[in-house]
Amino acid sequence: METEHDDPKQAEPEAHEHEEAAGANTPGLSRGKIFLGLIIAAIVIFAAYFATRRISPNAAAILRTTSADITLVTSDRTDVACVSQKGLQGYYCGFSTEIINWQGDEQNKLAPYYTVDRHQYLIPGLFLEPAIRDRYQSELPNKPPEKLRRFTAHCQIKIIGKLAGVRTHWRVNTAWGNPEDIEVGTVSGCKIEG
Repeated sequence: METEHDDPKQAEPEAHEHEEAAGANTPGLSRGKIFLGLIIAAIVIFAAYFATRRISPNAAAILRTTSADITLVTSDRTDVACVSQKGLQGYYCGFSTEIINWQGDEQNKLAPYYTVDRHQYLIPGLFLEPAIRDRYQSELPNKPPEKLRRFTAHCQIKIIGKLAGVRTHWRVNTAWGNPEDIEVGTVSGCKIEG
């Protein structure tokens, strides 16, 4: 008794059909795995790219708040300045070059200030802070700076980044210092001593 598979000629095409069907599934499955792998790799690359765009190399210094005891005299409002062609988050030094003033509002103008422990910050609009503004009004800088009383502003400072290659000076018409990388911060909640 002969069955369908007993005929070698009939069994051969049937076997090829099964091999072709199995072969057709394997490359498609491999292509699918490769395609899925490429999609996952692309997602990982894009995620890494966007993560690094939000976090700069000096990320440890960014977006932290600390207390700062800033030492001042009222003439600092017009005497101290910095120069940089770059800005940070809409804040710019008072000079874009050593001889060209930046034409912007005081609230967005960076100026250098030291804390009592000699840490330097670039702070925009410091003399617009209410307590410091009141202290300024109580002793206008209409006499030589050395005759003005030094005071301390105890403030909260939010560090927003660091500006590289900044040059500073501490009196009008004096030489600019060497380029430095200086943290930039905004202040709030200042209280005055002195």
